[in-house]
Amino acid sequence: MNLRLSRVVTAKTVVFASLFCVVVPASFGASQTQRRLRSNIDDSNTFVLQGNTRPIVSSGMAQDTGPVSTSQLMPRMTLHFSLTKAQQTGLSQLLAAQQNRRSPQYRKFLSPEEYASRFGLNTADIAKVTNWLENNGFSGIQPARSRISVSFSGTVAQAQAAFHTAIHSYSINGETHFANASDPELPKALQGVVESVGGLSNFQPKPFMIRGNTDGLKPHYTTSGGTTYLAPDDWETIYDVKPLYSSGLDGSPIGGQTYSIAVVGQSDVQLSDLHAFRAAAGLGVKDPTVVVVPGDSDPGLQSTDQAESDLDLEWAGAIAKNASILFVVGKSNGVNDAIQYAIDNNVAPILTTSYGECEANLPSGEFSALNALLQQAAAQGITVVAASGHGGAAACDTGSIAVGGLAVMFPASSQYVTAVGGTEFNAPNTGNYFNSSNNANGGSAKSYIPEIAWNDGNQAAGGGGVSTLVAKPTWQTGTGVPSDGQRDIPDLAFTASLQTDGLLFCNNGSCTNGFLNSSSTPAVTGGTSAAAPTFSGVLALLVQKTGARIGLLNPNLYSLAAISGNAFHDITGGTNLVLCKGGSINCPTSNTSGTGEFGYSAGVGYDQVTGLGSIDSFNFVEQWSEDIQLTATPANLAIQPGSSSPGSSPLPSPSTTITVTPVNNFSGPVTLACSVSSSLLANVTCSFDPNAIVPSTTLGAPGNASVPLYIFSAKLVRSVPSHRFPKFPTLPPNAAAWLVVAIALASTAYAARKYRFFQQRFAYVWITCAAVVLTMGAVSCGSGSAAGTLSLACNLPEPVVGNPYTGGLCTGSGGKAPYTYAIVNPGTGPLPKGLNLNTTTGAITGTPTVAGNSTFTMQIYDSESTIHTITQALALTVQPPQAENGTVTVTATSGSIVNTTQILVSTAL
Repeated sequence: MNLRLSRVVTAKTVVFASLFCVVVPASFGASQTQRRLRSNIDDSNTFVLQGNTRPIVSSGMAQDTGPVSTSQLMPRMTLHFSLTKAQQTGLSQLLAAQQNRRSPQYRKFLSPEEYASRFGLNTADIAKVTNWLENNGFSGIQPARSRISVSFSGTVAQAQAAFHTAIHSYSINGETHFANASDPELPKALQGVVESVGGLSNFQPKPFMIRGNTDGLKPHYTTSGGTTYLAPDDWETIYDVKPLYSSGLDGSPIGGQTYSIAVVGQSDVQLSDLHAFRAAAGLGVKDPTVVVVPGDSDPGLQSTDQAESDLDLEWAGAIAKNASILFVVGKSNGVNDAIQYAIDNNVAPILTTSYGECEANLPSGEFSALNALLQQAAAQGITVVAASGHGGAAACDTGSIAVGGLAVMFPASSQYVTAVGGTEFNAPNTGNYFNSSNNANGGSAKSYIPEIAWNDGNQAAGGGGVSTLVAKPTWQTGTGVPSDGQRDIPDLAFTASLQTDGLLFCNNGSCTNGFLNSSSTPAVTGGTSAAAPTFSGVLALLVQKTGARIGLLNPNLYSLAAISGNAFHDITGGTNLVLCKGGSINCPTSNTSGTGEFGYSAGVGYDQVTGLGSIDSFNFVEQWSEDIQLTATPANLAIQPGSSSPGSSPLPSPSTTITVTPVNNFSGPVTLACSVSSSLLANVTCSFDPNAIVPSTTLGAPGNASVPLYIFSAKLVRSVPSHRFPKFPTLPPNAAAWLVVAIALASTAYAARKYRFFQQRFAYVWITCAAVVLTMGAVSCGSGSAAGTLSLACNLPEPVVGNPYTGGLCTGSGGKAPYTYAIVNPGTGPLPKGLNLNTTTGAITGTPTVAGNSTFTMQIYDSESTIHTITQALALTVQPPQAENGTVTVTATSGSIVNTTQILVSTAL
């Protein structure tokens, strides 16, 4: 029987109730963003909302077949709101913090209502938009829970009148669609607030599956004759999923979550096909819950889309055996509306889509709106997986020879999505990897099979290349990642070839005898459509293992690839080259009558064909939450001021051993660093012993449980005053000076007597006597140094107990060098304990050991034949050490894994 989605009344009723309950409570005390609409929305003044016309329409590639009937219903249109610059900055910071293990926001994901309070439109603004839509005759108005959009329905006539654009019918490649003929016009009040009007056209993303016997390709079956195909049991063996089952993981929803995986589609399915597939694979019945996007209509069974949905539902549920799957279906805008519903209602931790559009076919406004929606998914902890396409490096081409140049698919190219490409097995003798018969579950694979890039020819190859819309994310780094400044896809790849062991599935009654039909022929499929849902099944096991949502997968994905030696299969062979017409964009030949080929080749590390490669599921899941734990022994250190690294004098530093322990099978390079808290920063530094182990080392498998590293304190430097003692000259003074004074006095006495300045005889007598005495002194000192008077000056900073004493210096001048220094008059006291005098240089050095005041007498001798000396009384106050407390933090880093430990440090003795 058909699973008629329109009959799922209960689910739709719940949805309408939940949407109604969003706006009303939000107006009563909920956190709000600032209002952006300062006036009512007036239709009399409009602006053109650029970037909202399909390029295929504006370029004339699609044939305009005339206006659409004005009475035609457009059941689901959407106004998408932009974020302010401040909101976008805040959201980018939040997303980074949610993936930063050191951040308090690490994996603290938002609900749609929390997202609305920070990044959605104010409820008062929502009310104005709703009122404007009602005034234009629209109905079924539904604000999103996140308040980043409002959906509504109406007729073509109402849409044309409200948005000032004609709705026409267009024909291209044998298909008929409707679309707006020009960019819509909106009231001026909405300028800068609305970035896109969705639903004005019904161009939909395309599925990426390839079917046997319908795509001009010859499938390679596994039959009793010995050919091979893939049942779920084979995939589980090849990609090492079975050990995860043995550990108790089956994809069941984690606590508080109803569904494990959300699958999006644009067609009904038949439950009988899903039942037949699970029975053939040895699985019990596990039906998905199906929801038609509220406000939309049931799409019914849509041939190719039905087959795509069968593939996605069957294989996602086969890998995650007990997963609860929500199947969300859209008609008007297809999977785009389904993705919007799944994200806005936060239905599951994983969302998988096997649909996409060439980037060049997207209007800029639609791209911005969809990418903002995927950004919201990341903030809510939803991991989005998308197939990279099946057109090789030419995503925009549908013919057998490319003319549109290199291109990639969206949403796979979004920085908020994990893009999955395709591989094929490279095993000439399949007997080495498959048993001759199948087991009870239809499996025959023995082990992992070597892979190369998928390329079946006939333009059927793994999508990959360089995005023209998305800049290089900060997390996309590693060996092989191009320095092109743009997002490269895919991120991973899995088997996708139809010709080399395609995947079995059941579609439209094809499975009547296990996986075979009445003619003993299986239905076989390939394409990256087969890779995305299978990987989403592995992710369901990962989420169950961690017990929490993962969110944006790629930051840790690339980090793990950089450090893990066994979680990834690096695929280095094959290409996604496709034929191109000479003279067309990117085609290497200019001969318009000839053909060339372009594309990318697989290589070591990352490449634009297979990404980081495929995975060993068990190692991937086990190592995903791997960590490195640090412990310090001892965790408390009392550092003696003046301590230094081992082997140095006078005071060796105490040390602590840092033990780095791998957790969850971690293996890889670890870099360690240390930092000192601000309370110690002026006086203590830390470093690792260069003679022991360098701060970068590699941990192996369990067994190499720890690595000892050492951390040392540096000198405790105390800022203290410096005391400078002045020069003390010898007596008598320099002979030349004495002689000058004597001559001056004698001359004065002679003049006074000759000219009778003094009448009293005694004045003359005294002046004469002074001249005689001074002259005798000058003569007696005439043999003194010509270099000047002997002097002594001392600069003595205050010492600190435990600190090496530097800067203490007494310096002689005058007299005749060299000088000799000494401590004399022991009764006045010696130097402070621990300090010594250099008798040649006058330097006082050492490390004081006792605090307190000390007085002593310094003496200097010069080298004259008649030795001159000076003595000077000095004093030093030795300061006690400053007691300080703080921490030294040791950080171990390996990719995105960051862990720390702290050592409590005290500088008190």
